[in-house]
Amino acid sequence: MIFTNPLFFYIGVLWLISAFFEYSRYCYIWQLKEYRFDIFSDFLSTKQGKEFVYHYPVMLRSLCIILLFFLLPINTFTTAFYILFVILLADVFVGVTHVYKKRFRRPTLTIKAMSILLGSLTLEVGIVWFFGDIEVLLLLLLLRFVILSTVVFLSYVPTKILKRCIIFLAKRKMLGYKKLLVIGVTGSYGKTSVKEFLDHILSCNKNVIKTPKNINTDIGIAKFILQHDLSGHDVFVCEMGAYKMGEIAIVCDMVKPLVGILTAINDQHASLFGSIEQTQQAKYELLRAIPEDGLVITNADNPYCVGLVHTLSCKNIQTFGTSESVDISCRIVKIDSTLKYTKFVWELADKKEVKMHTRIIGAHHAFNIAPAILVARYLNISIAEIEKQGTSLPVAVHGSLSIFPYGNATIVNDSYNSNPNGFRSALDVLAKFPTDKRRIVITRGMLELGSRSDILHEEIGGEISFVADGLVVITKDFFAPLQRGIVEKYHTQVSLKDNPQDLLAYIKSLKEKDVVILLENRMPVSVMKELGVV
Repeated sequence: MIFTNPLFFYIGVLWLISAFFEYSRYCYIWQLKEYRFDIFSDFLSTKQGKEFVYHYPVMLRSLCIILLFFLLPINTFTTAFYILFVILLADVFVGVTHVYKKRFRRPTLTIKAMSILLGSLTLEVGIVWFFGDIEVLLLLLLLRFVILSTVVFLSYVPTKILKRCIIFLAKRKMLGYKKLLVIGVTGSYGKTSVKEFLDHILSCNKNVIKTPKNINTDIGIAKFILQHDLSGHDVFVCEMGAYKMGEIAIVCDMVKPLVGILTAINDQHASLFGSIEQTQQAKYELLRAIPEDGLVITNADNPYCVGLVHTLSCKNIQTFGTSESVDISCRIVKIDSTLKYTKFVWELADKKEVKMHTRIIGAHHAFNIAPAILVARYLNISIAEIEKQGTSLPVAVHGSLSIFPYGNATIVNDSYNSNPNGFRSALDVLAKFPTDKRRIVITRGMLELGSRSDILHEEIGGEISFVADGLVVITKDFFAPLQRGIVEKYHTQVSLKDNPQDLLAYIKSLKEKDVVILLENRMPVSVMKELGVV
């Protein structure tokens, strides 16, 4: 037994430290991918995912162990212990180095994350204790990712049971709110903005409660319902997201929406759904849940939003957009967008106009405000009240684009998420800055676009070249297609900065320069801290 060997104490200390670093990193990745095998599988297909596989613990150390195990004569305990000691010492050195360089990644300490970490460590200790063999310990170093992934998989059963219980309790609680009007909001993008604008406009004479921030999954919504008293409220605005078929249907069965809003459908999450047609079917789960006497609101400009309305049981279907269709319910007829304000004019089906002078930035918000106008009119809120609420629409909507100073530089922050339409809207805002200012786009690219990813990134690269003087890509995944899209005659400088420290140093170097920096999609935590965002 290895435990009786006096050298085991030193090995044991290094072993536990090594396990802490390694399991923390693996759990961080799994948590980032919401412990979902479909999202994790998509991650492994990216260059970032491949780098994860080829990283020291997964590949380099594994090769070293295999070579040592098969090539060296490990015929004594002492030899084996020293080999293991060197390997574990290298593990600890790499881990400590990452901590020192602020590159160490650990999961947010939720109950699930701690359970997975503890379960993985317990399983490894149990295997070592059962066999008590040095060779088994060496083998386990090869299998730590498999061990933690197995624990993640095994957690599915109790997690699923618990999830179903929570959803059942939330569904039962919702049955008690007979007079509560539930409004469901879904779409590939724009969901959160529509939710926030709905809340603000309807609040003029309704008591509104909404799901907070980006809470839009079945379990997240269920927990929100159980944690809050919805009695005394007139309206519940519920944002609904999904990564696969059936998830929105579960939420609808729980909350029973009377009003359903479909904002837009595009290629976002195409890699998870398989195709944009599958995305369409998933989003339509909300509209199909709306009863005959309810209200469906959808985007007339988006063919995937209106393509299946003829299949719905709901009789009251209203649309919004720029379409010249005679039966459009809320037509966008005028937008005057600047860096300080945006003026909108919508024409309703009865030819009455709604005019708003808002402090929000971005012409695209015309599509996010329009559904709120239609719901307000459905609830008999006057145009005068709607317009009055419009003057105070929130500027700092969670996840929406914002502009703020950074020294002498200006930051256009669109880092919450990214999709082709959102990226273009952000570029439209960037284009409004004076041409004498150097304009720089910093992006990791757009995720989960499936087979059309390269095409869409090339298109965006071309649009960047029309607007920006510089493009900085922070991951290798989309560098090549973005660079291919750049039109040479516009002389847009393109660079790759996939090291967070290099990126941070670059941004700091721009602080005292008269530049405008568009941050598109998620940025490293160190960068956001430097900018004062987190």
